[in-house]
Amino acid sequence: MNDMIDEIRRPEMLKDRMGSDNNELTLQPGFVELQTEYMRLFKSNKELLANMYYAKHVQQGILPNVRHFQRLFSDYFVMYKPQNIIGGDLYWICKKGNISYFAVGDCTGHGVSGAMLSVMALGFLNYLVLGKDFSEVGEVLQELDKKWIEAFQQGDEAGYNNDWLEIGLCAFNLDTRELQFSGAFNKLVYIENNELKELIGNKFPIGGWQLEKSRQYNTYTITISEGTAVYLFTDGFKDQFGVATKKRYSSRNLRNLLLRSSAFPMEKQGKLIDHEFDLYRGSEDQTDDVCMMGIRL
Repeated sequence: MNDMIDEIRRPEMLKDRMGSDNNELTLQPGFVELQTEYMRLFKSNKELLANMYYAKHVQQGILPNVRHFQRLFSDYFVMYKPQNIIGGDLYWICKKGNISYFAVGDCTGHGVSGAMLSVMALGFLNYLVLGKDFSEVGEVLQELDKKWIEAFQQGDEAGYNNDWLEIGLCAFNLDTRELQFSGAFNKLVYIENNELKELIGNKFPIGGWQLEKSRQYNTYTITISEGTAVYLFTDGFKDQFGVATKKRYSSRNLRNLLLRSSAFPMEKQGKLIDHEFDLYRGSEDQTDDVCMMGIRL
């Protein structure tokens, strides 16, 4: 992506690479045609980048902002790093009565296609949670799965869609301190009394190929003490290759990182985790979209 940006921002590179003598260049066979094609591609790529940056602006407007978080949580962070300008990872929060909901998801693909799916996922979450009544978050994911499938069951390609969503969804009761979690190829990590624990979601996504006869998303219910740190994240961080190791960061290292930083306020945790990602990645290309949400409840 950076190489492409450099190319379209520097049309004079064509001249630099082919020689410094303009007269000599003009005399070379096919130069005018090559120059014309280059400028056509330059204009096309410039328009493409402009559209992607505008799409980024729109996507950021749909995702929850600082004002929304501050209404629900006093101690939190969000790490959001699309692989390209826009991406398929998402985070979402809302409040209904005395229940605070929060989720992190990962849609198929990157860039434009992933971003469009993420917008659809956010719309479905708002529709289901705010517009309907569910006693368990697993029921929300089950309905989300149905809505996702219905969205793609159109025309001759119905039943052959492989677009999916991996998501972790939580509901926190402010009165009872009861926390519900349900996951589709996702998990919840929480740290309570300096001990890291995990709740593992179901091993199938939202949508995609329906290999199971009947999908039922489990709901885990726990009661947490005040000050418990909870984390939802996509697989982009753990799958990132390091410039020194040439290996993925790994789930084990990510768990250790969360445990080491859990005593700090969430804002500082977010900065430490972001710095660790950039330090490990170095000059390596970003492997995937990255999204992580940390909340102290």
